[in-house]
Amino acid sequence: MNPESENLVREMLSGVEKLADAKIKSREDLEIIINIAVKDEKLASLEEISFHAKVVYGLFKIIQRKEDVADEEFFSKAAEEYKENIVKLKMLLNYLIGDNNSFIKNIFLEKYFQLTQMSLSNLNDLCSDLSYVKLYFNDKKHVRS
Repeated sequence: MNPESENLVREMLSGVEKLADAKIKSREDLEIIINIAVKDEKLASLEEISFHAKVVYGLFKIIQRKEDVADEEFFSKAAEEYKENIVKLKMLLNYLIGDNNSFIKNIFLEKYFQLTQMSLSNLNDLCSDLSYVKLYFNDKKHVRS
């Protein structure tokens, strides 16, 4: 990776960590995702991933508080939207990672894409981290405006 790309990765990670206020749960994997996005010039994909991750994480929080949601129809819609966004998020992450690094792809497959409770928990943690990436992109757009 060239020095300019390395600087961008460091700047993004620093900005995300600052926004997260030390709440990053999967820093190493987040760094891998950002590195790939910068190296492969897929920042637009990363921004789309971060959007869907923020949606997934927000819906996850609603689903967690089911007893606080009085409207069963609303809860059902939130659960369905959560599932749809998980599928979209997995597809986008697979696209970002691509086929050029089977080792990383296998790690993500094992850690995030299995149909297990642990994998779903890991994915929700990653979505939390990626939601800070979305905030980072929003801040950058606001600064440019």
